[in-house]
Amino acid sequence: LFGIGGVVQERDGFPTIRELVPGGPAQLSGKLAVGDRITGVGQGKDGAIKEVVGTRLDEVVQMIRGKKGSVVRLDILPADAGADGTHRVISLVRDKISLDKQAARKTVLSVKAGDATRKIGIITLPVFYE
Repeated sequence: LFGIGGVVQERDGFPTIRELVPGGPAQLSGKLAVGDRITGVGQGKDGAIKEVVGTRLDEVVQMIRGKKGSVVRLDILPADAGADGTHRVISLVRDKISLDKQAARKTVLSVKAGDATRKIGIITLPVFYE
């Protein structure tokens, strides 16, 4: 998929950055942080910014995703700012997002218990989807 590499969840009516995908445009830019709230989304370098507070999360995600190399602008209320805090508008260039780091992984460990050696399987689930 093509986007900014931010995992978004709804918190107190705001689409909020829950996680930054390693190597994604958001993480590489240093402009977004976990907990930042998205209050508006604009398309292109000078498209109007549409307010998204109270908008369904899947609609907000669709607005943020787009063609590789295209620009999306986000009106951000920083995580450490109050409800009346200072907003900032950031521009990010969409790119391919690799979800490999979010895939389930397996590991098999050999554990010695007395004279016997037993194999234990471990499944790591880095992300749960609602």
